[in-house]
Amino acid sequence: TWPAAMDIDSREEIKPGRIQGVCPAGWHLPSDDEWKQLEMFLGMSLSDADSEEWRGTDEGGSLKHDAPQLWESPNTGADNESGFTALPSGWRDGAGYFKNLGSAARFWSSSIRGDYAWTRELDYNSSRINRTTRGLYEGISVRCIKDN
Repeated sequence: TWPAAMDIDSREEIKPGRIQGVCPAGWHLPSDDEWKQLEMFLGMSLSDADSEEWRGTDEGGSLKHDAPQLWESPNTGADNESGFTALPSGWRDGAGYFKNLGSAARFWSSSIRGDYAWTRELDYNSSRINRTTRGLYEGISVRCIKDN
């Protein structure tokens, strides 16, 4: 869940700045803006990075592990050019059911919008990246960023 990823009991515990959350010392959870920086580094335009839903062209493919035994076919655009090596871990919905193992990956950001948090999503049949919000009690993966 997002509170577990953030390592908090309530939203009132959130402090401005980098959020270590469940990441090891010297690492932090990426904010929505840090996800956008990665996407633009991979070639996404600023206007696409700022928009919601599925956007970009092949940036998602450069994040996905290209092993055919891990992702469902066709694993569109997967070349792992970035070295991110996203795996299709699926997610757990708010009712506790696991979904889309082998075909999708979702990642939390440390940024919230109302009662939801910003996420990034990759799918087996797209080389694009979905920027959307999800309920705080879904079970979603995290990626940590090394502090500089």
